[in-house]
Amino acid sequence: MSGIAQLLGQPVTDEEIGAACASLGLPVQAFHGPDDNDARLDVLRSNASIDVDACPGSGKTTLLIAKLAILAKRWTSPSAGICVLSHTNVARLEIENRLGTNPTGRSILSYPHFIGTIHGFVNQFVALPWLRSQGIEFVAIDDDICLRRRLHKLTQAQRSRVKENKRGEDLLRIQDAGYDLGAIRWGNGTLGKQTPTYQAFIAACRTTTEEGFFCHDDMMIWAGQALDQNPDLRGAVRKRFPMLFLDEVQDNSEIQSQLLRRLFIEGDEPVVRQRFGDMNQAIYGRASETDLSGANSDLFPDPTIAIPVANSHRFGSQIATLADPLALTPPGLIGLRQHPPEEHGKQAAILLFDTRQPMSVLPAFAKLLTARFSPAERATGVFAAVGAIHRDTSRPDAPNCVAHYWSGYDHQLARIEGRPATLIGCLRRGIFEASANGDLRPIVQKAADALLSLSTVLNPAVRHPNFANRYRQLVRLLEHDPATGRRFHALCWKLAEGELPTGPAAWQTWKKPITDIATVLCAGVHAESADEFLAWEDERIVDGAIARTDNVFSYPVAEPAVRIKVGSIHSVKGETHLATLVFDTHFNGSHIKRIKCWLTGAESGLTANKPELRKSLKQHYVAVTRPSHLLCLAIRSDAFTDEELALLRARHWSIGDIVEQSVVWRA
Repeated sequence: MSGIAQLLGQPVTDEEIGAACASLGLPVQAFHGPDDNDARLDVLRSNASIDVDACPGSGKTTLLIAKLAILAKRWTSPSAGICVLSHTNVARLEIENRLGTNPTGRSILSYPHFIGTIHGFVNQFVALPWLRSQGIEFVAIDDDICLRRRLHKLTQAQRSRVKENKRGEDLLRIQDAGYDLGAIRWGNGTLGKQTPTYQAFIAACRTTTEEGFFCHDDMMIWAGQALDQNPDLRGAVRKRFPMLFLDEVQDNSEIQSQLLRRLFIEGDEPVVRQRFGDMNQAIYGRASETDLSGANSDLFPDPTIAIPVANSHRFGSQIATLADPLALTPPGLIGLRQHPPEEHGKQAAILLFDTRQPMSVLPAFAKLLTARFSPAERATGVFAAVGAIHRDTSRPDAPNCVAHYWSGYDHQLARIEGRPATLIGCLRRGIFEASANGDLRPIVQKAADALLSLSTVLNPAVRHPNFANRYRQLVRLLEHDPATGRRFHALCWKLAEGELPTGPAAWQTWKKPITDIATVLCAGVHAESADEFLAWEDERIVDGAIARTDNVFSYPVAEPAVRIKVGSIHSVKGETHLATLVFDTHFNGSHIKRIKCWLTGAESGLTANKPELRKSLKQHYVAVTRPSHLLCLAIRSDAFTDEELALLRARHWSIGDIVEQSVVWRA
């Protein structure tokens, strides 16, 4: 460890920073700023524990990658490495793409280093080894599979009582290693923990765990138990990873933050920890309703080691000025992007529409984009339209969600994995993905995944580990039944040749052969009905054509001049767009009206202790800081008074009315 302490103690030189910039294809002075006094330089030069409080568009991930490039050249230990953790694999993929182009950079991508998700790290190095030592072999870590399995461990009468109490399988989430489920709402009160029903729930969770099925957050619980019962484990982890980087730390839950602090920081000989995040963008889980992250035991940023980065390369001064008040704690955003003189003051607009014509908003925005941006810009740029609530709630105060602005929007496709709810939907997804890139692998992978899922629905006792390559997994399961294997490959060929049924009558003839294959996979035993998963689902028709399965609005439909991603604000966090449209949505009132005093400049930062206000400010701060060139807010025409519109104009918002699917600008 003394060698690592020595290399971390050496000052980072300008030559090292320049070399890292060159290796990433950046200008040598990329992190210096106009006066050689950019906060990013302080981050690059520090090998101590720091908290980087980085605003939207500050190049946080690029900054992290540059640090890793510098460390990769210095690192010599063959057995101790750097640990880089985030919430998704997006950061890992970007690091691999940027550092994988040269041998020195590639060294950071393999042993002894680790780059991945928090869950992936905890599973690999703590939870799974501990569970194996207790005689429990891992089969699947999947919330849907695990919770469904727990529910089916109950008797039919117990499952009926769950349904009668308007509860679902979600109540079977454990809170600790003793399988406590917390307070369960039951009827007009709370289910007693000593009742036979509560004890049956605990038994179902214990049995499922012993069989090797887990929810994702279960692994944090078992990792905590491993630390409780193995005092030397903490030291072993720190010796293996003496330096830790945490990305998007504002999204950490309490259980994640507490566990990571125990592993790396508490007690003697803490590691060097550098955290990157922005509390103003904490929009996941309970963090969206507080001015803290989801974690209370290890707050971010620590003011004693914080380095704020408030200048953004993404947008210019106009968007920075308008966005800054929406932050719970305004960072004093500085927009570094320069726009030509003819575009000054034209980066933000309020689009007013008649509540009877919300479907006119997207076409009007699309027309605006075609007029504003060149064909080349539209071909390469990213355009998005988002709202705080994306799925249709069937409430009467329409438009209250993204789905009310576009009939082609499908909220199920907004999930990260986009897994359809029916088998026919899975098969269609494979065909669509194959048609998009000319590769047949999505067809066989989605077909295999659908059949393996069907076998689990038919018989929840089936134990199919959730491997990444579902096709290979299925083929191996059918090695001793070549006839069924041939039937599966025949199914794939039919899909590849475009023979998928187009109506319920034809689908009816497909269901039995498909079920026969799945029956082999579940050992020939049917414990449950799969009618819901096997049900026919019509393809949605939008504007006379079969809707795309990627929630992209194309305009015009026949020969699109522009394509716009449509979704929730959550779905675009971390993205950069050329232009962004923010729909007004409603829950306990209009989201944009709730923050209009912040839009007019009358208010700045969090001014009242109201959870709904916090959520609206955080979500819309994320939304309005996505675009580099054009920000539009769409809201009903009666939302602002004449006096408020005057205040908006004074802050350089352009005001336009949507008339017959076009924007008519007010003088």
